[in-house]
Amino acid sequence: MKFIVDRTEVKQFEDGMKYIAIFDKENKEWYEELKKFKTDTLKVMYNKETYLVLSTNIDATTIAPTMVGDVVEEIEYQEVKVNPNLYFVDGKVVELQNYETIKNGKILFDRDKRIEEIKKELYDLRVERDIAPFEFEVDGVTYLQNNRSIDQSNLTRIVVMCQALKKTTFENWKFYTKENSEKYVNLTIQDMMKMANIMQEQTTKSMAAETLLTHNLGNLTDEELKKYDSKEKYEKAYKNM
Repeated sequence: MKFIVDRTEVKQFEDGMKYIAIFDKENKEWYEELKKFKTDTLKVMYNKETYLVLSTNIDATTIAPTMVGDVVEEIEYQEVKVNPNLYFVDGKVVELQNYETIKNGKILFDRDKRIEEIKKELYDLRVERDIAPFEFEVDGVTYLQNNRSIDQSNLTRIVVMCQALKKTTFENWKFYTKENSEKYVNLTIQDMMKMANIMQEQTTKSMAAETLLTHNLGNLTDEELKKYDSKEKYEKAYKNM
């Protein structure tokens, strides 16, 4: 059963109350036609031109096709979540991804948009990895050090300063415990240089993993791009660096 709104007009009951009458191109009236829908099907209202889903319900009386071009069609029942990005395609309600568009009732894949979407995901993963804390041991105690660029820059500056002043230690470098409390620890220059090397290695690996994966996106098929798991790919590339 399918009903397409072709025109509407204002009518009036005998008691004077007005209502909007809804007709299809065969002059059939909606309020009579809705009685013909089955009771166990899903009624889907969508726009005839855009295929955007406007409403869904099992009960046809809750559907309100008031605009020309509104279509009400019944299909086998399916679970439908509330979502503004639902479309009616090939007899089903589907959720479009950011990289998909509808044309003539068919889903089209926007390859360039998908590649840009993946690039953004890989960039975010690189930043997340670059600032991730790592374990660092001092005098048999394990601390957490945030791998932030400001700390890496400070380490380099402090090491140079200590060498210039012929100091062998730096007092009160801030670490964190696994419980996220702050701890201030005295470090040797060797400790600081080791920590700086770890930070540099993480930064280099995180950037290299992003670059490798980004450059390879253009070689992937459309299906590979659709199924691309950025996190899985990034973690694997990072470990192999």
